[in-house]
Amino acid sequence: MSLRKDEAIVLSKRAYGESDRIIHLFTLNAGKVSAIAKGAGKSQKRFMNTLEPFNHVKVEYFEKQGRGMVRIENADLVSGNSGIETSMKRMCSASFFTEFVDRMTREREPYNGLFLALKEFISFARSKDPAYADILHYELMMLDILGYHPNFDTCVFCGTVINDEEKIYFSRERGGVLCTVCSRSLPHRRWSPGLMQGFLAVKKFETGFETRSLEREAQELMEGFITYHVDLDFKSYKLLKTMVF
Repeated sequence: MSLRKDEAIVLSKRAYGESDRIIHLFTLNAGKVSAIAKGAGKSQKRFMNTLEPFNHVKVEYFEKQGRGMVRIENADLVSGNSGIETSMKRMCSASFFTEFVDRMTREREPYNGLFLALKEFISFARSKDPAYADILHYELMMLDILGYHPNFDTCVFCGTVINDEEKIYFSRERGGVLCTVCSRSLPHRRWSPGLMQGFLAVKKFETGFETRSLEREAQELMEGFITYHVDLDFKSYKLLKTMVF
């Protein structure tokens, strides 16, 4: 059994027996790790307020040889979740991204960039109610890290650079925009002018969409893209749509 030290974001916590807690961590160096915190529910001193969802902690845990559940020995708070609980928008959006990371990754697959993106969003949500453009920015960032990012720049079939005014054809199946020629023979949907430019602006964290109508189209496009390529039903997303979108 070896002792590991790492940084982690707490994804979730649940009771296990009378006094123990099962903690899902997303760590900087080891990726997602399932852990048990012995006595975390019995003592007010042991792990006091450190293993709450959305917390950023420095953690020490014992790991047996293999891939089983680890045992948390110590956890020190780096940044708490204070501020997130003051707003349903903040709570729903933070819950969406912790569920997103949890379900989109496998145990012990390191994703340093994903850890940093999640940490950055949680820090953002502590002090500000996120708008749709903010959530979409981090969603696109995380999809890019995981290798699922939709292509809004060049034709996904022939590679042609597309002028902004011609970026109106999007193939959910191919995962990006199509040029006028390729759109004649490939399945796609035609979207409003300006939508793809809006995606590119949001990706750069420059601005949101110019109209509420374009924002609704962006939501619809992303929902279809995620459903087709990821095929996961995120429970927190339904509440997020009600509270934020």
